[in-house]
Amino acid sequence: MRSNLIFAMIVIILVSLSLQAQDQNGTPPNPSSSNPDAVPVNISKGVLVSRGFSFDDRKRPTCEISGSEGTCHVEAFVYGEKTADKAGNTCSKLDRSSYVGHCLNGKLDGLSLVIADGSTKVVKEAFISYFVDGRIAYPALTSFLIGDLNFGVREKVLNYGCVYFGKWDESAKRCTRFREIYGGDILTESNAQKLRDGSFNLSYYRGKFLEFVQRK
Repeated sequence: MRSNLIFAMIVIILVSLSLQAQDQNGTPPNPSSSNPDAVPVNISKGVLVSRGFSFDDRKRPTCEISGSEGTCHVEAFVYGEKTADKAGNTCSKLDRSSYVGHCLNGKLDGLSLVIADGSTKVVKEAFISYFVDGRIAYPALTSFLIGDLNFGVREKVLNYGCVYFGKWDESAKRCTRFREIYGGDILTESNAQKLRDGSFNLSYYRGKFLEFVQRK
């Protein structure tokens, strides 16, 4: 009798723990936006496309960069920076680059910050975007890391500026999508400076990105 009672109590405890690991709808909990780095979250290409992102499916070389989770691979997504730039979309634009993000199966995956630098890169540049299997999603938020503090946008076939602090600001016309995704504080002079000094809070904006994707 005593052994049966102990066994029943153990079963009750295990069931209780199982229920606590589920949300009120009875489904396993997803990583919270308050702690988006707890577990890497993989958003499919289809979901990203449904949210207005796009991918350039042209075949590009795969480049090796180093970062927060060791060596990882990305496509050669940096195109030519000047007329007749033969180094565009080659790994020489990325051979001194670094990243902050998750490396899944050897390829960059998830919302990431890539500091694009290379032997043929004219200007060191920060890219903030979602990567799927090492391939960048467009539009990407960018910032040149020299000269005036700034933010810009990289599309599949063009790029344009959002704001050059102290000179001009077209962010309200050109770049409202990034405010929608990341919140109104993304395009600030402080964030542009943090991209330069290495203190940009990617984890915070990863949470904002997940909220945007999950929004109904």
